[in-house]
Amino acid sequence: MSRFRMRAVSAVLLLAISILCVPALAYAGVSEYQVQFAPVGLNGRMDLIVNVVLSPDTKLPAKVRVPLPSGAVVVWAGEILGGSAADDPQREVTLTKSGDGQYAEFTLETVRIAQVEAELPQSVAAGDKVNANLTWLNTTDAGTYTFSVRLEPKVSDIKITPAPEGAPQTNADGESLYSLTPLRLEKDGTFDIEVAYTRGGTATSFGGAMSPILLVAIGLLVIAVIALIVVVARQNQSAPVQRSGKTPATAPVAGSRRSADTAPKDVEPEDDDEAFTWE
Repeated sequence: MSRFRMRAVSAVLLLAISILCVPALAYAGVSEYQVQFAPVGLNGRMDLIVNVVLSPDTKLPAKVRVPLPSGAVVVWAGEILGGSAADDPQREVTLTKSGDGQYAEFTLETVRIAQVEAELPQSVAAGDKVNANLTWLNTTDAGTYTFSVRLEPKVSDIKITPAPEGAPQTNADGESLYSLTPLRLEKDGTFDIEVAYTRGGTATSFGGAMSPILLVAIGLLVIAVIALIVVVARQNQSAPVQRSGKTPATAPVAGSRRSADTAPKDVEPEDDDEAFTWE
C-alpha cells in the first residue's frame, strides 16, 4: 500500500521540552508524541501520522508503544531517519487493545523516532461538506502531545476546534497543516478535535472570514482607481481646443525636418483673456 507521508508538512518537530523518563523494563521513556490528523486522506478516509520521540538517553535497540484509536489500520510503521522516505526502515508491528483504544508496538534499532501511519475507516465527506471528529485516547505513558490538522487543497469556510496557533504551513500540492497548542496527556487521558470545511473552493480561508488587512487593501485600491479616473477625465476636458477662424498647424511630413529659419517670426501674442485656466 502506498505511503502518504508529506515531508513538506509533516516534518518531525523536535521541541525543547522537559524529558519525562519512565522506567518500564525494556520499554523506552517518551520525550514527545506528535499526531497529524487528516480528515480526508488519499483513499477518502481519515488519515493519521503518529510520531513518538524517545528520550535522548534511551539506549537502542528499544521497544516503543505508539497509541492509536480503536479501529485504526496500520499502513506503515518504522523509524524516521530524517532523509528520503525511501530510506526509512520499516518494522514489524504488533497491535494490542488497551481500554477503548489500542497501541502499536515495535522495536527501534537505529534512531529514537518512531512513526506509524494509519487509516480510520470513517468517511466524513458529504458532497462538498466535510465534518470530522477525532477523539484521541492516550493508551500509553503520559507525555506532551503536539496535534496538527492537515487539510486538502482548495478548501474554504475552515473551522478547527480547538483553534490552531499561528499561520498554517503549506506544501507544493496545496495542502495546509494547522498546528494546535501542545498539551500534556496522562495515561488514559483524552483530547477531542473537530474539523469542518467546504471542498472545491478557490482559496483557503480560516474561520470563513476574509482578513481585515485584505479588506482594507481592496478598499484603498478601489479609491485609487476612482481618483485616477477623475484626474484623466479632467485632463481630457482641459486639452487645448482649436479657436474659430484659425488654421491648424500642419504636422511635419515623415522624413522631413522643419528648419528654425522657416519658423514664423514676430508673432503677436493672443489675448490672454481667452486663455483656458484650471478651476
